Amino acid sequence: MKLHTENKKLVNEKGEIFFYTADTAWELFHKLSFDEAKFFIDNRARKGFNVIQAVAVAELDGLHTPTKATNELPFSNLDTLEVNDNYFDYVRKVIEYANSKGIFIALVPMWGSYFVSNPEWGGKVAPVFDADKAYKFLTYLSKKLNGTDLIWILGGDRPYITDESKSVIVNMAKAIREQVGHDQLITAHTQGGRSIHDMLDPYDYLDFITWQSGHMGECYPSWRNTKSDYERLDIPVLDAEPCYESHPIMNEYSFTRMDCGSRFTDFHVRRSAYWSVFSGGCGITYGCYGIWQMRQPEDDNKVIPESAASAYKNDTIPYWYDSVDFPGSAQMGYLRKFIESLPNNKTICPDDSLILSDNSNGSGHMAALTNKENSFIAVYVPEHTHLCVDITKFDGKGFDIYWYDPRYNVKNFLSSGSSETKFLNITSPLSNNDYVLLLIKHS
Repeated sequence: MKLHTENKKLVNEKGEIFFYTADTAWELFHKLSFDEAKFFIDNRARKGFNVIQAVAVAELDGLHTPTKATNELPFSNLDTLEVNDNYFDYVRKVIEYANSKGIFIALVPMWGSYFVSNPEWGGKVAPVFDADKAYKFLTYLSKKLNGTDLIWILGGDRPYITDESKSVIVNMAKAIREQVGHDQLITAHTQGGRSIHDMLDPYDYLDFITWQSGHMGECYPSWRNTKSDYERLDIPVLDAEPCYESHPIMNEYSFTRMDCGSRFTDFHVRRSAYWSVFSGGCGITYGCYGIWQMRQPEDDNKVIPESAASAYKNDTIPYWYDSVDFPGSAQMGYLRKFIESLPNNKTICPDDSLILSDNSNGSGHMAALTNKENSFIAVYVPEHTHLCVDITKFDGKGFDIYWYDPRYNVKNFLSSGSSETKFLNITSPLSNNDYVLLLIKHS
């Protein structure tokens, strides 16, 4: 299946929106057996994910520790970076299995630490790729994976601010375009709190923009960066790494764990996702602390090289197979269903001006979504509150009022109203969780 971009959306061959609903499994090819990989992919397909983000040359010692599935390394010679074809045969095998389940692989060719030096972040990993080696490798890899349902994510959790690191990104994109043209979309992944647009000129080689709201602070305003990129660019944008479920909450301005030892829950994950999507995101990425690294019992004594959150007061990181059914993962599938159920969803757009009541910039921030036909209004309400919504664009027609519960994918009809009143005053349900107010105009 081929994807393209249209009106700041991802669109499939049928002309339908492709709501990017990804899980983060960076170590998918590296640390799982093939049976385990199939189990994981099957689980994600059932939950409604249509993308899995994974890394071909893995972050966690991927140059020296062989794959669990095939006992292979990616390169037979690290000086020349001569590829081991058997290794990448297996990568293709997993991708093809995911494709058979309706899932794209969003592939990071090699983690950013392999071409961006940063001694303060990522341990003592010495870069092995320069621009020429990256071009050669991506020429091979894009040929190898041609014909699969693939999205390319260049980079990997690093800043691309030097001419050398930018030239690596450019050469990777150039190699992909030469081999597959525009049959496979290209984006890039950056460090926390940054948009890739702040470092690279997206129009040269990127089809859509990602940024990373990351894991710092209990209430990072993920809506703000998405909204900024949505308004200043004419290509799609999404948050490719929001807070991960069960990840320790980090201090806001330094990547150190908060003294309270708290972790992100499904509520934090859900709030970040809805904030971002209702601010213009063309999709969302889910992540879970035990899953991105595919944590297993043999990893108990290992410290993750680039995570200050890896150990705290002797607590443990949940294993990947104990984490696959955490509630936040199913709730991302519900978000996809909700967006796909909206009328005229190819023209949906954010519009916070519809919220007439005071709107916090903190934990209670509300975000509004509508479409160009003005046939619905949806307002994400993260905390119990009273709100006033502008309904003048309903042109005097009646409308139905629903409260949608994003925890369980339940839409409850409340009543019908008339837009002759010009605005709607309403109070969210008396509970401690978030809701979406949904108004559907009568045809």
